[in-house]
Amino acid sequence: MTTINNTAAQTASTAAAATTKSSAAGKLTQDYDSFLKLLTTQMQNQDPLSPTDSNEFTNQLVQFSQVEQQINQNEKLEKLLTMQSNNQTQASLGFIGLDVEATGSAFSYDGSPVKMSYTLPEASTSTTIQIKNEKGVVVRTMDGSRSTSRQELTWDGRKSDGSAAPAGDYSMSVVAPNASAKLMTATTTTFGRVSGIESGNGVTTLLMGNTPIKMENVLSARPPAAAAA
Repeated sequence: MTTINNTAAQTASTAAAATTKSSAAGKLTQDYDSFLKLLTTQMQNQDPLSPTDSNEFTNQLVQFSQVEQQINQNEKLEKLLTMQSNNQTQASLGFIGLDVEATGSAFSYDGSPVKMSYTLPEASTSTTIQIKNEKGVVVRTMDGSRSTSRQELTWDGRKSDGSAAPAGDYSMSVVAPNASAKLMTATTTTFGRVSGIESGNGVTTLLMGNTPIKMENVLSARPPAAAAA
Protein backbone atom coordinates (compact mmCIF):
# COMPACT_ATOMS: atom_id res chain seq x y z
CA MET A 1 0.00 0.00 0.00
CA THR A 2 1.33 3.40 -0.91
CA THR A 3 1.70 5.76 2.03
CA ILE A 4 2.66 9.40 2.31
CA ASN A 5 3.18 10.38 5.93
CA ASN A 6 3.35 13.72 7.77
CA THR A 7 2.25 15.75 4.73
CA ALA A 8 -0.65 17.43 6.53
CA ALA A 9 1.47 18.06 9.61
CA GLN A 10 4.26 19.55 7.52
CA THR A 11 1.79 21.81 5.68
CA ALA A 12 0.29 23.03 8.96
CA SER A 13 3.75 23.63 10.42
CA THR A 14 4.83 25.57 7.33
CA ALA A 15 1.66 27.68 7.44
CA ALA A 16 2.14 28.42 11.15
CA ALA A 17 5.77 29.41 10.59
CA ALA A 18 4.77 31.66 7.70
CA THR A 19 2.09 33.32 9.86
CA THR A 20 4.62 33.93 12.65
CA LYS A 21 7.16 35.47 10.26
CA SER A 22 4.44 37.59 8.63
CA SER A 23 3.35 38.86 12.06
CA ALA A 24 6.93 39.74 12.97
CA ALA A 25 7.42 41.63 9.72
CA GLY A 26 4.09 43.44 10.15
CA LYS A 27 4.91 44.44 13.74
CA LEU A 28 8.30 45.76 12.66
CA THR A 29 6.70 47.79 9.87
CA GLN A 30 4.22 49.35 12.31
CA ASP A 31 6.97 50.22 14.78
CA TYR A 32 9.12 51.61 11.98
CA ASP A 33 6.30 53.84 10.70
CA SER A 34 5.51 55.04 14.22
CA PHE A 35 9.15 55.88 14.81
CA LEU A 36 9.36 57.91 11.59
CA LYS A 37 6.19 59.83 12.50
CA LEU A 38 7.57 60.54 15.97
CA LEU A 39 10.90 61.66 14.54
CA THR A 40 9.22 63.92 11.98
CA THR A 41 6.90 65.47 14.57
CA GLN A 42 9.72 66.13 17.01
CA MET A 43 11.93 67.65 14.32
CA GLN A 44 9.08 69.94 13.22
CA ASN A 45 8.33 71.12 16.74
CA GLN A 46 11.82 71.38 18.16
CA ASP A 47 13.06 74.60 19.72
CA PRO A 48 15.25 76.39 17.14
CA LEU A 49 17.40 77.78 19.97
CA SER A 50 17.87 74.32 21.49
CA PRO A 51 17.63 71.74 18.71
CA THR A 52 17.21 68.10 19.61
CA ASP A 53 20.27 65.92 19.29
CA SER A 54 19.51 63.82 16.21
CA ASN A 55 22.31 61.29 16.79
CA GLU A 56 20.14 59.03 18.92
CA PHE A 57 17.33 59.10 16.36
CA THR A 58 19.80 58.37 13.59
CA ASN A 59 21.23 55.39 15.49
CA GLN A 60 17.76 54.00 16.10
CA LEU A 61 16.87 54.53 12.46
CA VAL A 62 19.94 52.54 11.41
CA GLN A 63 19.07 49.75 13.86
CA PHE A 64 15.51 49.56 12.54
CA SER A 65 16.83 49.34 8.99
CA GLN A 66 19.26 46.56 9.91
CA VAL A 67 16.55 44.51 11.63
CA GLU A 68 14.23 45.01 8.67
CA GLN A 69 16.92 43.82 6.26
CA GLN A 70 17.63 40.78 8.45
CA ILE A 71 13.96 39.77 8.54
CA ASN A 72 13.68 40.17 4.77
CA GLN A 73 16.79 38.03 4.26
CA ASN A 74 15.44 35.35 6.60
CA GLU A 75 12.12 35.30 4.73
CA LYS A 76 13.91 34.85 1.40
CA LEU A 77 16.04 32.04 2.85
CA GLU A 78 12.94 30.31 4.26
CA LYS A 79 11.27 30.51 0.85
CA LEU A 80 14.32 28.95 -0.82
CA LEU A 81 14.43 26.13 1.75
CA THR A 82 10.70 25.49 1.33
CA MET A 83 11.09 25.33 -2.45
CA GLN A 84 14.01 22.91 -2.08
CA SER A 85 12.00 20.69 0.28
CA ASN A 86 8.99 20.71 -2.05
CA ASN A 87 11.19 19.80 -5.02
CA GLN A 88 12.72 16.91 -3.07
CA THR A 89 9.26 15.66 -2.10
CA GLN A 90 8.08 15.80 -5.71
CA ALA A 91 11.18 13.88 -6.83
CA SER A 92 10.62 11.28 -4.10
CA LEU A 93 7.07 10.59 -5.28
CA GLY A 94 8.51 9.26 -8.53
CA PHE A 95 10.23 6.42 -6.64
CA ILE A 96 7.01 4.93 -5.25
CA GLY A 97 6.48 1.48 -6.76
CA LEU A 98 10.06 1.15 -8.01
CA ASP A 99 12.56 -1.51 -6.95
CA VAL A 100 15.65 0.17 -5.54
CA GLU A 101 19.06 -0.77 -4.21
CA ALA A 102 20.35 1.37 -1.36
CA THR A 103 23.37 1.38 0.90
CA GLY A 104 22.68 0.13 4.40
CA SER A 105 21.98 -3.10 6.25
CA ALA A 106 18.42 -2.64 7.55
CA PHE A 107 15.42 -4.05 5.69
CA SER A 108 11.79 -5.06 6.16
CA TYR A 109 10.70 -8.66 5.65
CA ASP A 110 7.11 -9.26 4.48
CA GLY A 111 7.27 -12.96 3.66
CA SER A 112 9.05 -12.59 0.31
CA PRO A 113 12.77 -13.41 -0.16
CA VAL A 114 15.06 -10.45 0.49
CA LYS A 115 18.05 -9.67 -1.71
CA MET A 116 21.15 -7.95 -0.34
CA SER A 117 24.85 -7.54 -1.09
CA TYR A 118 28.17 -6.96 0.65
CA THR A 119 31.71 -6.04 -0.35
CA LEU A 120 34.77 -6.61 1.82
CA PRO A 121 37.62 -4.05 1.87
CA GLU A 122 40.17 -6.89 1.79
CA ALA A 123 40.20 -10.66 1.72
CA SER A 124 39.02 -12.34 4.92
CA THR A 125 40.03 -15.57 6.59
CA SER A 126 36.33 -16.44 6.99
CA THR A 127 33.02 -14.70 6.36
CA THR A 128 29.73 -15.22 8.17
CA ILE A 129 26.49 -13.46 7.28
CA GLN A 130 24.14 -12.85 10.21
CA ILE A 131 20.47 -11.95 9.91
CA LYS A 132 19.22 -10.18 13.04
CA ASN A 133 15.70 -9.28 14.10
CA GLU A 134 14.69 -5.85 15.39
CA LYS A 135 15.94 -6.78 18.88
CA GLY A 136 19.40 -7.60 17.53
CA VAL A 137 18.99 -11.34 18.01
CA VAL A 138 20.65 -13.48 15.33
CA VAL A 139 17.98 -15.63 13.68
CA ARG A 140 20.04 -16.98 10.78
CA THR A 141 23.70 -17.42 9.88
CA MET A 142 25.09 -18.15 6.42
CA ASP A 143 28.58 -18.76 5.09
CA GLY A 144 29.90 -15.99 2.88
CA SER A 145 32.71 -15.45 0.41
CA ARG A 146 36.17 -14.35 1.56
CA SER A 147 36.75 -12.47 -1.69
CA THR A 148 36.85 -8.69 -2.08
CA SER A 149 34.49 -8.81 -5.05
CA ARG A 150 30.88 -7.75 -4.60
CA GLN A 151 28.72 -10.61 -3.34
CA GLU A 152 24.94 -10.85 -3.65
CA LEU A 153 22.77 -13.16 -1.58
CA THR A 154 19.11 -13.77 -0.87
CA TRP A 155 17.55 -14.58 2.49
CA ASP A 156 14.58 -16.88 2.10
CA GLY A 157 13.01 -15.86 5.41
CA ARG A 158 14.01 -19.05 7.19
CA LYS A 159 15.64 -19.17 10.62
CA SER A 160 18.65 -21.33 11.36
CA ASP A 161 16.34 -24.10 12.63
CA GLY A 162 14.40 -24.08 9.35
CA SER A 163 11.27 -22.41 10.72
CA ALA A 164 9.75 -19.35 9.06
CA ALA A 165 10.70 -15.97 10.48
CA PRO A 166 7.82 -13.58 11.19
CA ALA A 167 7.35 -10.45 9.13
CA GLY A 168 9.12 -7.45 10.61
CA ASP A 169 12.27 -5.36 10.62
CA TYR A 170 15.64 -7.07 10.23
CA SER A 171 19.25 -6.26 9.45
CA MET A 172 22.26 -7.96 7.91
CA SER A 173 25.65 -8.13 9.61
CA VAL A 174 28.89 -9.34 8.03
CA VAL A 175 31.44 -10.91 10.37
CA ALA A 176 34.75 -11.09 8.49
CA PRO A 177 38.21 -11.00 10.14
CA ASN A 178 41.25 -10.16 8.02
CA ALA A 179 44.66 -11.85 8.14
CA SER A 180 45.44 -9.93 11.34
CA ALA A 181 42.27 -11.27 12.99
CA LYS A 182 40.73 -7.79 12.93
CA LEU A 183 37.05 -7.60 12.07
CA MET A 184 36.45 -5.58 8.94
CA THR A 185 33.57 -3.29 8.04
CA ALA A 186 31.84 -4.44 4.88
CA THR A 187 29.91 -2.18 2.52
CA THR A 188 26.36 -3.50 2.46
CA THR A 189 23.28 -2.80 0.36
CA THR A 190 19.68 -3.95 0.47
CA PHE A 191 17.05 -4.26 -2.23
CA GLY A 192 13.36 -3.55 -1.92
CA ARG A 193 10.30 -1.83 -3.34
CA VAL A 194 9.48 1.73 -2.36
CA SER A 195 6.03 1.77 -0.78
CA GLY A 196 5.85 5.42 0.26
CA ILE A 197 7.70 8.48 1.51
CA GLU A 198 8.06 10.34 4.78
CA SER A 199 8.60 14.07 5.02
CA GLY A 200 9.52 16.09 8.08
CA ASN A 201 11.94 18.79 9.25
CA GLY A 202 12.76 19.59 5.64
CA VAL A 203 13.97 16.03 4.94
CA THR A 204 12.24 13.51 2.69
CA THR A 205 12.97 9.78 2.97
CA LEU A 206 11.78 6.79 0.99
CA LEU A 207 10.10 3.84 2.70
CA MET A 208 10.88 0.22 1.86
CA GLY A 209 8.30 -1.42 4.05
CA ASN A 210 8.96 0.16 7.45
CA THR A 211 12.59 0.92 6.64
CA PRO A 212 13.41 4.58 5.88
CA ILE A 213 15.93 5.15 3.10
CA LYS A 214 17.66 8.47 2.51
CA MET A 215 17.55 9.71 -1.06
CA GLU A 216 21.34 10.02 -1.20
CA ASN A 217 21.69 6.33 -0.29
CA VAL A 218 19.79 5.10 -3.35
CA LEU A 219 22.18 3.46 -5.82
CA SER A 220 19.71 2.35 -8.48
CA ALA A 221 15.98 2.29 -9.20
CA ARG A 222 14.00 0.39 -11.81
CA PRO A 223 10.41 -0.69 -12.48
CA PRO A 224 9.41 -4.10 -11.07
CA ALA A 225 10.40 -6.99 -13.34
CA ALA A 226 6.80 -7.84 -14.26
CA ALA A 227 6.03 -4.22 -15.13
CA ALA A 228 9.26 -3.86 -17.10
CA ALA A 229 8.42 -6.95 -19.13
